[in-house]
Amino acid sequence: QAGASGELITASLLHDFDAVFIGVGLGSTQKLQIPGATLHGVLEALTFIRAYKTHAYGEVPVGRRVAVIGAGNTAIDAATAAVRLGAEKVYIVYRRTRDEMPAYDYEYELAKQDGVQFEWLTVPVAVEGGRAVEGLRCVRMRLGGRDARGRRTPEPIAGSEFTLPVDMVIGAVGQDKRREWLSQVVGLTLDGGRVVTDAATAMTSLPGLFAGGDCANGGKEVVNAVAEGKHAAHGIDGWLQSQPVR
Repeated sequence: QAGASGELITASLLHDFDAVFIGVGLGSTQKLQIPGATLHGVLEALTFIRAYKTHAYGEVPVGRRVAVIGAGNTAIDAATAAVRLGAEKVYIVYRRTRDEMPAYDYEYELAKQDGVQFEWLTVPVAVEGGRAVEGLRCVRMRLGGRDARGRRTPEPIAGSEFTLPVDMVIGAVGQDKRREWLSQVVGLTLDGGRVVTDAATAMTSLPGLFAGGDCANGGKEVVNAVAEGKHAAHGIDGWLQSQPVR
């Protein structure tokens, strides 16, 4: 179980089994680190989407005007869910441009068809309001020099602050990788919090230990996790056939 110590992998599972597969996924949703993030009406995207998927229409509260922070597939899902729940206006706020957004093209087109308004090169700096959300204060950005990954770094434009008049803010800025848990697995090679696997077999740096899904790819779709699980199954089969009978 993901909640148990990562040491169990080497101390118990690999001792008792010839092959083990890790598919623990990602951790908790990253919190918005701006003033006002604890106001009533500020939600995490996964919480909002889960309620939308598991409750009847009309049981899920939605704002009249909603701002979604982020531009991945989860952000698109939250934005389109807000539209379907009856929001009159939905914004997606993203610090870079359309060219850098991580969401798939078809997700982007779906959001546009639903009337979602994209605020490119925009960074939220505070959620405004008394006890509940009354607006999202933002700053316009420009793209400057490139970072270590080759992406141009957003830089604030002086005097460009403005406020989006919203009564709900949904954070979709990513999920934490399970660095602490995975780092407890002695001998397991990680790269930026992701499990490193062999491309041909899905085996990790530990013989007999395989991995796939978000913990290995950094966070993609369910279909990717399924495909990686099938790929690892072939790798596990090959590994078991190569081991002496005991």
